[in-house]
Amino acid sequence: MRLVRGSAGRFCGGNVRSGRRGLSLLEVLVSVAVFMGAMTAIMFALNVGQRAEVSARLQSEAVLRCESVMGEIVAGVSEAVSSDDNPFLDDETGTWYWSADVTAGGASGLLQVTVVVEHRPEMTGEPNAAFSLVRYMRDPQLFLDAAIEGGSQ
Repeated sequence: MRLVRGSAGRFCGGNVRSGRRGLSLLEVLVSVAVFMGAMTAIMFALNVGQRAEVSARLQSEAVLRCESVMGEIVAGVSEAVSSDDNPFLDDETGTWYWSADVTAGGASGLLQVTVVVEHRPEMTGEPNAAFSLVRYMRDPQLFLDAAIEGGSQ
């Protein structure tokens, strides 16, 4: 294909290319808007991930603390009695509380023990992590009563 120089000094024929160089202001603004939208979406995803990580960590700690309290009650280290809003002795921040509810278990000599552990940043506020565990155990008072009766005979 033959190129011919036009009257304005440009070549005509083939691919005609405009004489401008660089980007227009509109193109720059559109690219900045797309970039800012992408950055906003990425930051939102990072924020959601961070909140999920904190929630999972608190929930895992609630499970471990609840199993610990239940183990103490079942082993007899702590008394099997109902109590509310007991702080943990090893908690430096004072935001972990546990409650125990001990009721008759439906059969003679059986207790239903329910332990609830909550993480509350403010004592009166709603918990942001909680876990509940229910177990049935033999009433330890029956063994004590049987031992006393056996010893007095």
